Amino acid sequence: MDAALYKTVNVSRGFTYRYWYSPAAEGKPTLLLLHGFPSSSFDWHRQVEYFRPKGYGLVVPDLLGAGGTATPTDPEAFRMALIARDIVDILDAEHLSKVVGIGHDWGSVVLARLANLYDDRFLAYAWNAVPYGPPRPQPVNFDAVLAHFEATTGNARIGYWKFFDEDDAHVVIDQNIDSFLHLVYPPYPELWEEWLSPMNKAKQWITENRTADSPSWLTQEEYNTLRETLVKTGIRSMLNYYKAAVRSLNCQDDQKIPEEAYTIRKPALWISATREAAGATATQKAILDKYVPNNKVVELDVGHWLQLEATDRVNAEWESWFESLGL
Repeated sequence: MDAALYKTVNVSRGFTYRYWYSPAAEGKPTLLLLHGFPSSSFDWHRQVEYFRPKGYGLVVPDLLGAGGTATPTDPEAFRMALIARDIVDILDAEHLSKVVGIGHDWGSVVLARLANLYDDRFLAYAWNAVPYGPPRPQPVNFDAVLAHFEATTGNARIGYWKFFDEDDAHVVIDQNIDSFLHLVYPPYPELWEEWLSPMNKAKQWITENRTADSPSWLTQEEYNTLRETLVKTGIRSMLNYYKAAVRSLNCQDDQKIPEEAYTIRKPALWISATREAAGATATQKAILDKYVPNNKVVELDVGHWLQLEATDRVNAEWESWFESLGL
């Protein structure tokens, strides 16, 4: 990604966001790419390299806590409705009235709230790995959620969230950054079944400074960029996505969203990573069918990082879907 195309903007609540922007050619839509944890706009560099020469516009922010964007330490700053407003401020800065929203991981959650709150700004939505989820207006007993997953699937699925919610988790991770990256970018997806999703195992892996081979789909140069970016910003701020969720900080905003806004009627694509250890495809598909009637689902036999593990397939699926919609 051409470093000269990065820009910054001060959003309405005062934070500085960095984003990469390339305008669309005549007749082409603009794609808004929202990355996840523990990443930055660099997550999408292969998609940028593919779609920019074809004339697609691209807006690729470093989300709050990541890359060159502000890194607040208060979990309250990471309420989804607030971040959604930040993203709209970026669109306003570039005078973009409508875009195609595309998310991955926590970027998918941000995209869901954008769909609930600012649907008029979007032509269509594409969720990758993590699908659309409706607002949660009531506090969640997180321990009960983990117990339910354990009882129904034999695995807590998101047990690592408990570790990420600990006040000193960032200290452990920053001290063992390669161990952390080897876990979150695993050489094979099933590593997560043993070391990420069960209770207490992610903390054990990182505290013991365990390592694994690099995945075949990630080059050493890409790994170095991911590592350098994370070392520069630190992990503390980005962990607040988990803290805000575990502590039900989004409820106050979700309670204000009318139930009719839970349903997304514009075209939507979900590319499911069927070897995603933290997910449950059947349950997620049922939620998608309930709230997103105009959806298309593509299942890929890959893990969480599908835009890196199956780059060509993801790019092709996006492009054919855009074309089917006349975008």
